[in-house]
Amino acid sequence: MQETRTEVNRIMHAHLKAIKKKHEALADIAKADLKTYLTNQVAIGEHPDIGAEIEKKIETISHHNGVVGTINEMSWDDSLSDTKVPE
Repeated sequence: MQETRTEVNRIMHAHLKAIKKKHEALADIAKADLKTYLTNQVAIGEHPDIGAEIEKKIETISHHNGVVGTINEMSWDDSLSDTKVPE
């Protein structure tokens, strides 16, 4: 039974690490888009309601940062930032 539990822990750890990386990447993409909106005149011209677009990007960043923060706060597994999967 212990081997099965260990394998389940390894699978769960791998999934949480992947989910964390996914949301970090999605937040980075939204930040890059937001920076483009704020610094590029052409980007503003492509979006007639630029304020709404900026707000959407901020909300997207907040959402993805929240998922990453929740994973980081999980007290039952402090090793998610490590590259090694627990044995």
